[in-house]
Amino acid sequence: MIKIENLSFSYRNKQIFENLNLNIEKEKIVSIIGPNGCGKSTLVKILVGLNSYNGKIIIDNKLLLKDTQKEIRKKIGVVFTNPDNQFVAETVMDDVAFTLENMNYKKEDIRKKIEEVTKYLGIYDILESNPHELNANQKQLVSLASALVHDPKILILDEALTSFDPVEKDRVVKLLQELNKKGLTVINISHDIEDTLISDKIFVMNNGKIVLVGAKDEIYKEEKTLKSLGFNLPFIVDLSNRLMFYNLIDHVIYDMKELVDTLWK
Repeated sequence: MIKIENLSFSYRNKQIFENLNLNIEKEKIVSIIGPNGCGKSTLVKILVGLNSYNGKIIIDNKLLLKDTQKEIRKKIGVVFTNPDNQFVAETVMDDVAFTLENMNYKKEDIRKKIEEVTKYLGIYDILESNPHELNANQKQLVSLASALVHDPKILILDEALTSFDPVEKDRVVKLLQELNKKGLTVINISHDIEDTLISDKIFVMNNGKIVLVGAKDEIYKEEKTLKSLGFNLPFIVDLSNRLMFYNLIDHVIYDMKELVDTLWK
């Protein structure tokens, strides 16, 4: 879905990326993690055409250039950490509609799409509310609705999951997994390694470079490297490793209910 070749980018005479290479497969959930300041958010801005770059980026078989930016943006939905920075209207309805209006959707189609996405996310009852007056969970759900309303092929979450409380986060993750099974490619960018548990593949960045890449089973075995970057293993992975040490289980289990059921047997 996304192929990056020899990406180089500088900002204020500081080299952020130098010959970065990265491939993201279609219809996968991918996590890109790294310490703050390692270049994660800069990469998002480049992918959506906000920053120029040197190198080659292909998104859904289209080379990312100035004259293809508009077409490529239609294929991408982005949710940032702070939803307040994304709001452009005085009601949730108008805010979610903004994306579709810019794409010249018909009025009747706009209403239908908004109804579909807000009911799916559980925020249909707040369409007339001012997005700035909502609670943190609701604000981020509105941003997510705006990112999904045009049926993008790619959803980029730039530290977006951190805004949800644990219960709501679990619900949203399950919804994202459902959408992924229907063909949505999800790119989860985070500094929280717990967010990588849903991933098919993990990229670990540091100082603008990919230092680790692989399936989560492979990445979690690189505990020394992860710790050098300030990451502890996800809680359930660390717990599984300890239980394996005492021969209570024979493999890492990523779901807490499954782990409890296994131990109970």
